[in-house]
Amino acid sequence: MVSAGLLRVSSGASKRLSDAPRTLAATVSQLRAKSSAAAAPRIATADIAASNDARVLTVADWAEKSLRITPRASLEAPFDASVFTSELAQHLGAAEAEADAAALTASRAYISDAEVDKWLEEFEIPAEYLAACASREEVAELRRLYARQLRLECSVYEMAMEKHEASSLKVRQIGRATHTNAAKELIRNWMVPAREFIEKEQKKIRDGKHSMDSNIYGPALLMLKADVLAATGMNVMLNTCLGDAQGPKFIKLALAMGKAIQEEIIVQKERAEKRGGENKFYLQLTAMIESDFIKAKMKAYHDDVGGWDKRINLKVGAALIDCIQRSCFIPAESGGAPTDQPAFLHDYVFERNRRAGVIRIHPTIANTVLSTKPGANVLPWTARYLPMLVPPKRWDSVVNGGYLKLHTKIMRQRDSAWQMDCVKRGEMQPLFKALNLLAEVPWVINKDVLDVILKVWENGGGFGDLPSRVDLELPEWKPEYETDPEARETYEKMVRKIQQRNQELHSLRCDTLYKLQVAEEFKDEQALYYPYNMDFRGRVYPIPPNLNHLGSDLSRSLLIFRDRKPLGVSGLRWLKIHLANVFGVDKCSFDERVAFTEAHLHKAVASARDPFGEGDCAWWKDADYPFLALGVCFELARALASPDPTQYLSNIPIHQDGSCNGLQHYAALGRDELGGQQVNLVPAPAPSDVYTGVATQVMQKVERDAALELPDELPDVERVLDDDSPEERARKLAVREQWALRRRKKHAQFLLGTITRKVVKQTVMTSVYGVTYIGARKQISARLEEVFLTKGMLMDSELEDQIYHASCYAAEVTMESMGDLFTSARNIMTWLGDCASKVAGNGQAMSWITPLGLPVVQPYRRNTSQQVRTKVQHVLMVLTEQLPVSSGRQKTAFPPNFVHSLDSTHMLMTAVKCLEDDGIAFAAVHDSYWTHASSVDTMNVRLREQFVELYEQPLLEDLLTELRLRFPKTHFHDIPELGTLDLAVVKDSPYFFN
Repeated sequence: MVSAGLLRVSSGASKRLSDAPRTLAATVSQLRAKSSAAAAPRIATADIAASNDARVLTVADWAEKSLRITPRASLEAPFDASVFTSELAQHLGAAEAEADAAALTASRAYISDAEVDKWLEEFEIPAEYLAACASREEVAELRRLYARQLRLECSVYEMAMEKHEASSLKVRQIGRATHTNAAKELIRNWMVPAREFIEKEQKKIRDGKHSMDSNIYGPALLMLKADVLAATGMNVMLNTCLGDAQGPKFIKLALAMGKAIQEEIIVQKERAEKRGGENKFYLQLTAMIESDFIKAKMKAYHDDVGGWDKRINLKVGAALIDCIQRSCFIPAESGGAPTDQPAFLHDYVFERNRRAGVIRIHPTIANTVLSTKPGANVLPWTARYLPMLVPPKRWDSVVNGGYLKLHTKIMRQRDSAWQMDCVKRGEMQPLFKALNLLAEVPWVINKDVLDVILKVWENGGGFGDLPSRVDLELPEWKPEYETDPEARETYEKMVRKIQQRNQELHSLRCDTLYKLQVAEEFKDEQALYYPYNMDFRGRVYPIPPNLNHLGSDLSRSLLIFRDRKPLGVSGLRWLKIHLANVFGVDKCSFDERVAFTEAHLHKAVASARDPFGEGDCAWWKDADYPFLALGVCFELARALASPDPTQYLSNIPIHQDGSCNGLQHYAALGRDELGGQQVNLVPAPAPSDVYTGVATQVMQKVERDAALELPDELPDVERVLDDDSPEERARKLAVREQWALRRRKKHAQFLLGTITRKVVKQTVMTSVYGVTYIGARKQISARLEEVFLTKGMLMDSELEDQIYHASCYAAEVTMESMGDLFTSARNIMTWLGDCASKVAGNGQAMSWITPLGLPVVQPYRRNTSQQVRTKVQHVLMVLTEQLPVSSGRQKTAFPPNFVHSLDSTHMLMTAVKCLEDDGIAFAAVHDSYWTHASSVDTMNVRLREQFVELYEQPLLEDLLTELRLRFPKTHFHDIPELGTLDLAVVKDSPYFFN
């Protein structure tokens, strides 16, 4: 029974936490015990490669499932299914079949003609795709691909759990229990006690033994079977807790749990209604319920499922969290009865002087699931949205497009029903068209680069974007720490940092393996496609989250265009320029970049010939983006080895990146000629690098302050004031100024030799997006820490203190330098913020319509909260429905959001011109535009034309007119005075995007 006493903060879950060993304390204790022993040697790279390490690529569960799934016309199982338990069922099915991995891989693409017909019984392939087929064989292949896509979507969707009894029986019959991975074994051990605990709870609720709280969550818990609730609860808690090194906030986890329960109810409801009418599910639920109160509640929850308010969602999720906490314990090492230590711990952290509840997974469980022992598996979760084998379904409404069967929305919604209503009523056809064109660009996996990445991973990782497969070693405990409190505190702080970093490494490894798993499964496909949707500002994202071209160097290097195009003379030149760019040689002219590549051609060819060799063969590893660089080396080497390099068929995407694109948009809005020169809107013989320009200004100011001549000694400012005369007050002020200058000099001297382009780049880049002084200080502090760590300096408390104060000074100087260079941008930002503030003053959210017709509504509302009691803790819950707008957030967010809506407009306008009018490939990562080497010149013309066309519209004037019409009684200031920049010069600026 869940007692009402658990409503108190000092709940049973919290008490159990105090009984469990603290991670740091246990670690320090272990290190003390080993202090006299020799330090354990580091695991060598060769040892990792030779051992059967768990952190290796495994067969994708969704790929296995797709081979066993039966044809069906619709998706009937829950999408957010019980992944851990379903993986157990999949493993058992595979074990029962005794299929070896080689045969399994070979059969990936196979699907019989009968299966194709069955899968396509109630699905119609778009007529234009069938019409494009030139033969019966092509039609048959297209039908096969669509059937495989439907099979894949259903396999992902129907990764549902099988009843635990059947799974356990199969394990015993097959005798393969030891072959299940660590996560599956935990689920198998936990399922019975979790299910039984929930069944007892459900019985007490049915019997009327309920409290004030259970009156709210109880009826919801009766709407699903206990085993489904148990599997859902364990899945959400394991996935969420393993993915957050600090432990997820309790309120976040509870809301996610409540949402998962709602999604499960929706599926059960739809399934029942499909078979027996609208009310069958509700009638089934209430058949054994006698209480009219509970029936009425269940009816309300049933009718409103998917739209429960946050309070209900929170209480239901918290109730299931409590059930899982109270029934899942750490298993005994010997395989006997479980220990009395809970697997999930309720704890508190302090942030901004406030206490917040978190749920942590016990270190023993985390280490078990993320174990490096043979047979363990670091991927206990499954894919959801994957790349597609056929072109995505075209968007024709805000809820219909993307995958063939999986439900997706065109907008990544941020809890704004108003915006979704505006979008549904808006003129969205131009946006549908652009998203559909982008989605029809075919990709393939770069197998050459994938092979290298897999080998680097097998050898231990720790290169480029690949995280190390070896945890960082904890510092050795020394006996003198017992008697030196300061040294012990420093030591324990270092231990905490390393433990946190090791937890982060676990998460990074999981993410990396997921990307590699997707690449490995799709590497032999003839084409991949990505469906796209947008955020509320109109910025475009691929829906598959794991492996896509918006990712890191690793992800981008693995994806290349399917179609190959002859390089031509121009394309060969752009391929060489691209190689220089990924090496970071992008601040000079194009001719100089070509010269760089040509001077290193022998190294590029050597790198392609033997990427794991030494000397010239290792050259690619020195690139800023090493895996992208290696891909270009492979391509360039093949082109040069061909009879005519200009006729070589290339499919490497060539990138053209904006020059601090946010500032480019501000300079165009304000017709700022000086600012336009800084960000390459104006033609020049070589690119202007705004980051270097700001870094130079900052360095000059730092050197100036470091050379300040000040008295060796200054009086104590508090002792200066002998009387209250104006003279004494002036004298005191002068002394304070002298002390302030001394501090500036101290910080400047500390920073000498550390201010580089890299140190200021992030702050400059985000300055146009409203970065605050505190944000700038944090950014610069992080970069300075990297500088000193690179120098091999120990990050002790004294150095951290120096970096903190020096970064405060550096942030001030950097933002001051930005203001000197981009006065016009700052004026426009201020004007936009003032407009949003006045709109918020009228009680409305700032909203506008982009040039392509997308209605944008800022979702920021005041964080009014109320205390909600749950079974685990009291929480302050933010209520968004009908809340007043947040004037501060509306004001600060509008300038960057407005610019983001314009940069997305520019990208989509360019995409339509390139893909529809010119018939060339096009992809984009916000302000980085990609195409074949042979079509870079065409794309460059289009992106410049579309930028000029966009800003020839009176965007600010239209915004002001719209605001004055909507709020006639509000005074909006006139637009800041515009400069004299002639936008037409952008068409002739070679380094606008470069």
